[in-house]
Amino acid sequence: MSTARNHGNRTSGLDMMALVPDFFERYFAFFRPGHQEGVVPSRIKELARLKIAAINECDT
Repeated sequence: MSTARNHGNRTSGLDMMALVPDFFERYFAFFRPGHQEGVVPSRIKELARLKIAAINECDT
C-alpha cells in the first residue's frame, strides 16, 4: 500500500517528495536559485505569481 494520500485525482506534493526524495532534492537545487535569487526581488516575483493566478482565476 502506498503512503501517498490521494486528493481527488491529485497526490499531495509532500507525499510525492517522500516517495521520490532524490528527484526533489535535484529539482529544488534547480528551482531555488531562480525563485529566490536574480535581478527581481523575491517579493516582487511572488506578487507577480499571485497576480497571474488571479487573472487566470486560479484558487489553488
